[in-house]
Amino acid sequence: MGKRKAFVRFVTAESVLFLITVTVLAFVVRLKFLPLESCDYGEFLHGWFTTMKDGGGLLAIGQNVGDYMPPYFYLLALLTYLPMRDLYLIKLLSFVGDMILAGYAMRLVRRKYEEFWGEIAYTVVLFLPSVVLNSAAWGQCDSFYTAALLACVLYVMEDRDWAAVIAFSVAFVFKLQAVFLAPFLLLLLLKRRIRWRCLLAVPVVYIAAILPASVMGRSFTDLLTVYFRQANQYARVSMYLPNLSVWYPEKMSVPAGHIIALLAVLVTLGAVLWFRHLDFDQTDGMTVSLALLSVLFVPYILPYMHERYYYPADLLSVVFAFYFPEKFYVPIITVLSSTYVVCHNLFNAHFIHIRILSVMMLFCLIWVCVSTVYLARDEKIEKVVRRKWMS
Repeated sequence: MGKRKAFVRFVTAESVLFLITVTVLAFVVRLKFLPLESCDYGEFLHGWFTTMKDGGGLLAIGQNVGDYMPPYFYLLALLTYLPMRDLYLIKLLSFVGDMILAGYAMRLVRRKYEEFWGEIAYTVVLFLPSVVLNSAAWGQCDSFYTAALLACVLYVMEDRDWAAVIAFSVAFVFKLQAVFLAPFLLLLLLKRRIRWRCLLAVPVVYIAAILPASVMGRSFTDLLTVYFRQANQYARVSMYLPNLSVWYPEKMSVPAGHIIALLAVLVTLGAVLWFRHLDFDQTDGMTVSLALLSVLFVPYILPYMHERYYYPADLLSVVFAFYFPEKFYVPIITVLSSTYVVCHNLFNAHFIHIRILSVMMLFCLIWVCVSTVYLARDEKIEKVVRRKWMS
């Protein structure tokens, strides 16, 4: 027994050393992009940081700084006390999000493998091109809300429904794009895998997130309607995400775009109801498949989608590939598409037609859907065979 415990400690120490080494190397890779000033930094992030700093850091959280939810501004306010250039602080904050994101990916993969594959998943995520560019080059904070979405999926696997909904709520108060996982949660609610009363966590977390800013002077009504204003900011039906919208006319009217959005919502609800009547066990593999399908399907059929909106799909597709190694092409297609459109925005890259990527993403979406349905069928057959064998 003593030798076994010593071995466990040795393996744990080895794992920690490996993770530290990988994290340091990932940071070194990101150093190359730190001086890069993206358009978003020049137009938004720099101004937001300067306003927070000039306003006294945390004392400025009550100001109407920008169109993000307050939690991100709380973090920026804390950073204003550090003696470093704002560009570097913003990107270092995003790198912290990357580490949290990679940590949850590791935990998801560890549920399937006892070996070292969880650490490999951590490594893959930290060096994923779309993740590196999002934080180190663009200075975006998509890793925070996506980490919360991965946490939501993990807690579903652990039968912790309150924790799952709270994690989703945390993702939602960082970015509206957390709703890409909403069909997944709705299906679990209809399947009674999550109790309906857990939805109380959503307004509670939302109010808790906006309360400090409200107490410090910002309009409570303004804080409640942040996402409504965001939804009306953009009129272009296609914003260079390789989805269905790239096939629409470029100068589509706003009412037509709204009709398409409504139809997309109805189609999504129809798909959820169809899966509701599909008989399957909520295994870990099925949970990952359904979550990936959700974050692929919603941004693919919705209009007004930005370049970064496949970011959650990138991460869940990596986890999906660890659960189903024979489908390794799913993250390759997804990450390739995301990375290309990000490079198009940051570096003006243009060597693949966006409609080609749209067709590739459609193939990816259809195949994930088909494989999920077949997985449900195979698990049902396996359960029947096991029942007959045991009887």
